[in-house]
Amino acid sequence: MAASLPRVECPSCGGRYAAHPISALGMGAVHDHKVRPRDLVLCPGSMQRVPLRDATAWQDPLPGTQDTDPKEQQLDLFDDAPGDSRT
Repeated sequence: MAASLPRVECPSCGGRYAAHPISALGMGAVHDHKVRPRDLVLCPGSMQRVPLRDATAWQDPLPGTQDTDPKEQQLDLFDDAPGDSRT
């Protein structure tokens, strides 16, 4: 399964381009691009760090959850286990 990259707005030209992951959490680097297709110079906003918003919109689903609606999923992470004395 191929991962898709989120689209972010370039801080220089305002176009929407792919954001490559970087080491900083919640941040991405704008893909190299040109302002006009025939230019020989890249846009000054290329490879600038920008914050990623709405990250859940582009994350790949977990294996085994492709056919389920995320709103209908119930995660029983903190249910009482047998022998649990917290009751």
